[in-house]
Amino acid sequence: MNKRTVILYFFVFWSVAISAQQEMRFTQYMFNLYQVNSAYAGSREAISLAAIVRSQWTGIDGSPTMESITATAPILSKNIGVGFKAINQSSGASNQTKVMGTFAYHLRLGNGRLAFAASAGMFNNRFNWGKAQFKDQIDQIQTSGVENSYSAALDFSSYFYMPTWYVGIQFENINQSEYETIADGSSKNLLNYTIIAGKAFPFSSNIVFKPSLLLRGTKGSFIGELNLSLLFNETFWVGMTYRSNTEISFIFEYNLKQKLRIGYSFDYSINSLQTQYSGSHELFLGFDIQVKNKNMVSPRYF
Repeated sequence: MNKRTVILYFFVFWSVAISAQQEMRFTQYMFNLYQVNSAYAGSREAISLAAIVRSQWTGIDGSPTMESITATAPILSKNIGVGFKAINQSSGASNQTKVMGTFAYHLRLGNGRLAFAASAGMFNNRFNWGKAQFKDQIDQIQTSGVENSYSAALDFSSYFYMPTWYVGIQFENINQSEYETIADGSSKNLLNYTIIAGKAFPFSSNIVFKPSLLLRGTKGSFIGELNLSLLFNETFWVGMTYRSNTEISFIFEYNLKQKLRIGYSFDYSINSLQTQYSGSHELFLGFDIQVKNKNMVSPRYF
């Protein structure tokens, strides 16, 4: 795939990315690209398990907490990958869970591979009225009980990758399903998109520079993230992310023999919320199980 093809790949998909709704996000997505692009499933040529726990805006009462678990694996051949992800977010009386299953197909294209994936699953929105606080009791709709609503989710992803770089796009909620709530009536999960790109530059056998970019669109807003990371001795990652005039993140990851990965990130606000909370914390854990008769690429940059 030449440079002209890559540019065309970006702009074709960009042109159809329209109104969107923001999805739950994690700072350390670059350590588990399946989190933001389902077509990544199977590309590691191993059974890959990962978990993230995030505490956002520490110090603010009722601030969000998020948890995610993912599993991906190649099956039958290098051409097919499957995946599973479950993401949960809690904030005060509100709780949202998204569960998705993925089927990905990888085909060789030049010196790289191009993958397409379809994911299907569901949203569960829960609201605990017993935890809700109202300044004016007249506005209180009910005082107890948990309200549950369910809606279907359908995503589509595309991902092109080579040993030292990648580019991809994911469209989420393409079916724009609706759900009912007591407080708001009928609501819709709007279409949103995420574009990712990254490149590894080996400076020497011991140092690799890896910048990555994430662009995420939603109806009425847009978020861009630029990450600059260094890998030392194929073992220790250290990096920094700048996020659209809102936060700067400091990221660390330790790789143990290309199998066990442990990461931590701290987000520091650079906007008006800086004095309101003491930052956001995130822990990452990943584990790869080698598939029989297959050797994982070493070193792994993505």
